Amino acid sequence: MVDKNMEDKKSKKSSYTIGDAVQIADDIFKLSKEKEYNVGAFVHGLIFALEYAQISYQIPNQQLANIKRDSRKYLKQINNTKK
Repeated sequence: MVDKNMEDKKSKKSSYTIGDAVQIADDIFKLSKEKEYNVGAFVHGLIFALEYAQISYQIPNQQLANIKRDSRKYLKQINNTKK
């Protein structure tokens, strides 16, 4: 029974919405503006963070590719809506 509860907690912690992801991105961009980061260093830092997260959380390449693809689709939809 304890194992089932632990699995439920883990699955709840790992699930998220696109809104959660957008909020994190907004927070990161706000911080970059407050700190007046150099654009090149900012992009480099984002890529570094991505690579670190992939290694640390052992995110499979296929899952990361799916996340990137879904993100591109979402951004394209937003851009099309603005036009």
